[in-house]
Amino acid sequence: MQTKHNAAHGAPRTPPKGMPTRVPPRRPPKAPPARDQLPTQQPVTDEPVARPPARWKAMLKRVLAILGLILSLALVYVFLLIGEPEEDTQLSQQTQAQEEIIRVPIAATQMDGTADLNALAVNFGMPVLTLQGAPVTLQKAALFDTAFRGGYARRFQLTYAYPTGETMLVESIRPTAAVSLVARGSYSLNVAQLYTLGGMDAVRMDSGDAVLLMARGLDAAYAVTLPKAYADTLAALLKQCVLMQPTAP
Repeated sequence: MQTKHNAAHGAPRTPPKGMPTRVPPRRPPKAPPARDQLPTQQPVTDEPVARPPARWKAMLKRVLAILGLILSLALVYVFLLIGEPEEDTQLSQQTQAQEEIIRVPIAATQMDGTADLNALAVNFGMPVLTLQGAPVTLQKAALFDTAFRGGYARRFQLTYAYPTGETMLVESIRPTAAVSLVARGSYSLNVAQLYTLGGMDAVRMDSGDAVLLMARGLDAAYAVTLPKAYADTLAALLKQCVLMQPTAP
């Protein structure tokens, strides 16, 4: 019996089937809940708690601001459109006056300087430029038409004589674009000084032997041509240039 017990005791043992071969690691024990931590206390006040604005509200404000800007620009554009017709009408009337075309010519007329200029001025149809009290003598006056852009340009010319025998030409011409007929020749623009002719802003042009001043009104253009030798008297001379309104006889 002793022998059998030793043989059974010395036989190798096999673990049961499915039994784990390693001991799983021991999990640390959970910390007990802290009893000394209290919940967050709200401030003692009647005012509501400030909360960050919702994201959709910020986007809505931005959209409304963009719409307001677009609406403002649209209103400004509408007001500009409302104001344009009046400006366009004025510009159109001025352009029509500048683009006047004289279809029927008149017979040329010339008068001595001692004659009444009103009759010629009436046939010209617009105020004419004259000199009053100038140190020059009216020699002659002429009214005639010149071919211009498929029609005619009506020209009222006054010729004044200096004591030396040289002459100065004062001219009224219509339509206003026909003032280009006066500036034919080798003239160059002179912008050294500003001038006024008959209450209108004038442009000065110089050539080798003459000085030309031109101004444009709504219904007619005006020009003064004098010898270069008298250029220093130009400022004083222009003060004596006036527009004469013709009166029907």
